[in-house]
Amino acid sequence: MVLPKSTLGLGAAVTLLASSISTSDAFVSNAPRRLPSSASVHYQHGIRSSLSSLCVLSSDQALHTAERIAGMSRGEIQHIFDDVDSDGNGTVDIAELDLLAKYFPGESFTPELRKRLMSEIDTDGNGVIDAEEFYKWMVVNAKSEGMVNEEGTKKMQMRRERLEVGKDGIDSHLIELLEELGVGAVVQKVTHPLHSAFGRTLYDHFVSCYLISKEWGNPEFANVANLFHALYQRGDGMRAVDFNEYRPKLQEKLGKDVEQLIYLFPSSHKSALLADGLLMAPVGEDIQVPNVLEGGMVTIPKELRSHLVEMEIINSHDQHILENSNPVQNLWSFWQHASVLKIMSEGAQEAVIEYKKRSVGATVSDILAWHESRFEGQEIPELWQKHLDLFRAPGGKFACAEEKLKHLADKDGDGEIDWEEFITFDFDECLF
Repeated sequence: MVLPKSTLGLGAAVTLLASSISTSDAFVSNAPRRLPSSASVHYQHGIRSSLSSLCVLSSDQALHTAERIAGMSRGEIQHIFDDVDSDGNGTVDIAELDLLAKYFPGESFTPELRKRLMSEIDTDGNGVIDAEEFYKWMVVNAKSEGMVNEEGTKKMQMRRERLEVGKDGIDSHLIELLEELGVGAVVQKVTHPLHSAFGRTLYDHFVSCYLISKEWGNPEFANVANLFHALYQRGDGMRAVDFNEYRPKLQEKLGKDVEQLIYLFPSSHKSALLADGLLMAPVGEDIQVPNVLEGGMVTIPKELRSHLVEMEIINSHDQHILENSNPVQNLWSFWQHASVLKIMSEGAQEAVIEYKKRSVGATVSDILAWHESRFEGQEIPELWQKHLDLFRAPGGKFACAEEKLKHLADKDGDGEIDWEEFITFDFDECLF
């Protein structure tokens, strides 16, 4: 997979030098509709038979997905708007647009740029920009690049072309299959404190995961697996269908490659915190994890691991609150995924590195102290104890990695680690 070039500052935000995403200029706005039945289509190695496409999300849900791709929430964008609205009158005029410059350090705010921005953002043409116009422009024209400094000023990049969520739609037989499975009637409730239901259904979540996967450049058979990823079992144990009944049906309708990823996802997801699980086991070999569907153990083949890693990140990223301001939690999320960064797509890498950018000042020892405080006065479950050992010095994998990284880089004394050095660092050297 193509890897972005970047630097990882020690105790500072990550600088990401990624190019802007090229898309066209419209938004998905229609709700899904039932279509006539169509023949099965098999997705093998990224090749598909093309059927008709359609708009697949309501405008509100399309905006939610756009936030995930942009790495910004409505709340964060509102905060920027309030800052730029210097006189507090609820609108931004062309003079106040200069205050956006600190959020876009890569842009020169010339009179020509200010005029163009006013023309693009002021959609009703009344000469000023209101908060809703600002939000709808930002979420498809800007992209988060983390925090610039310890005060939390956000750094962004302007897209050269507008983001279009779901511009190609989804093949009609896939939408029909989702409807037949009844996922539109299942409320997408999430209980983790860093997640929220967002008034969504399981259909909304599945479709959003497909669209994010596609935007990140994954092959189509992997995108389709994301569309049905938690069908057999969600993280809370809920099962939308009986996997014993539906495995042969989905193998026929979607192909064995797709169905195998759907089958493996619940088990790989449950192994995410384990030292020998999906995210932290050595890269480049088969791994075995507990089979949550049938008991015993199940093998994740090395050739499928990158796709399952991608599914795990997309599943979490679609539900995550993007404005989490706790640097320790963000650093924890970063280290959970650090071992497998080199097998992710560029889009997934950027999403994970965003956690590092939001973790200014935090250390591995802070992660350990935070989690231990969560269990104060009670016995720490064995799974969590093993997970926390990864952050415990001396010998913990990530305590070791944090220390060793200080010696791998900063050869010129500028306090930064070259991206190539980071992704070639052998985390297995720190296995205890």
